[in-house]
Amino acid sequence: MKIAIIGAGPAGGFSAYLLAKAGMDVSIYEEHATIGEPVACTGVITGDVMARQLQLPKELILNKISKARIIAPNKEFIEVRLKNDIIIDRAGLDRHIAAMAEENGAKIFTNHRFENLEYCNSGKNERERIIVAAKNKTNNEMKKVETDFLIGADGPVSSVAKASGLFGNRKFYSGIQVTIPVKNDNAIDFYPSENGIAWVVPENEGVARVGIAANKEANAHFRRFLTAVAGSDYEKKIIGWQAGPIPIYDPRLKSATKDGKILLVGDAATMVKAPTLGGINQSLIGAQCAADSLINGSNYEKLWKKKMGMDLYISLLMRKAMEKFSNTDYNSLVGTFRKEKNRKLLEKYDRDEPRKFALKLLLNEPGILLLAKKAWF
Repeated sequence: MKIAIIGAGPAGGFSAYLLAKAGMDVSIYEEHATIGEPVACTGVITGDVMARQLQLPKELILNKISKARIIAPNKEFIEVRLKNDIIIDRAGLDRHIAAMAEENGAKIFTNHRFENLEYCNSGKNERERIIVAAKNKTNNEMKKVETDFLIGADGPVSSVAKASGLFGNRKFYSGIQVTIPVKNDNAIDFYPSENGIAWVVPENEGVARVGIAANKEANAHFRRFLTAVAGSDYEKKIIGWQAGPIPIYDPRLKSATKDGKILLVGDAATMVKAPTLGGINQSLIGAQCAADSLINGSNYEKLWKKKMGMDLYISLLMRKAMEKFSNTDYNSLVGTFRKEKNRKLLEKYDRDEPRKFALKLLLNEPGILLLAKKAWF
């Protein structure tokens, strides 16, 4: 069985690894000349990633973080212990997973941009197949390949989703981040506000990844925040710069065509947890479900929704409420979490799995439901 994958990020690379390991004929087409570049991610992952067969080399782990702070607009904050969060070399992660796929027989074509697709029948007794057209950006030659299945792992504005009719009416946040010298105490700082969410993620004691995600006036919010963190002369200090759209999870979108021959994974399927707008773990879960569905002939959408659909949906409801919060509401929310019983809930449960703590939190603090109702209505 032949499988073509568009995109060599964690979703595409891990799908390729699992499928190639199972003996499938797998090819990856990556638009950029170097896998992992340009970087468009904060690179915070939990120990769950390690449990999904990613034995990360030590050199890819830039930092280990044991605490995080959620800081309200009024500067009050809650500090929570983290179990095993790590800061990774994000480009290195992509290359590591791609190497795993290649070692198991997957073929990788870099600098090849997906252009379009069409269905064809190769013969009277053969199943309908897909012809994928990818342009070699080095020489502008068009490469056309026949495949039994196509996996779109090509990011938030997925060309595969558009070509297959799966794109729908998506919504995005704008993400902007720089790597910059900032002294810190090795804690991740999150700053939720009516302008969006901002963060400072330490790579080491003197350098951090500083960024924001917002659905309006992102550039202005970013400049204000970076000035506050790094000073008005921040521009000459910047080591690296990343920016791009971040998809908002949409449960109404389909992640596979009706015939099951085209699948979307990761950001291409809006598999992003809405409160913090991260998605590496979700990409890996989606990749695992895509591989399982093709290997075993099972329903892809049912598989991944069973594993993380409820968590993504609860996260979406949280994000929709948060979008309508005022700074005063955020001050109240952080104040609520400063209570010991609520802080312990945050520390006990994985933030990627809100289904495990959301009800307990509402029972502890019915006022949170009133705050959400205020935002919704």
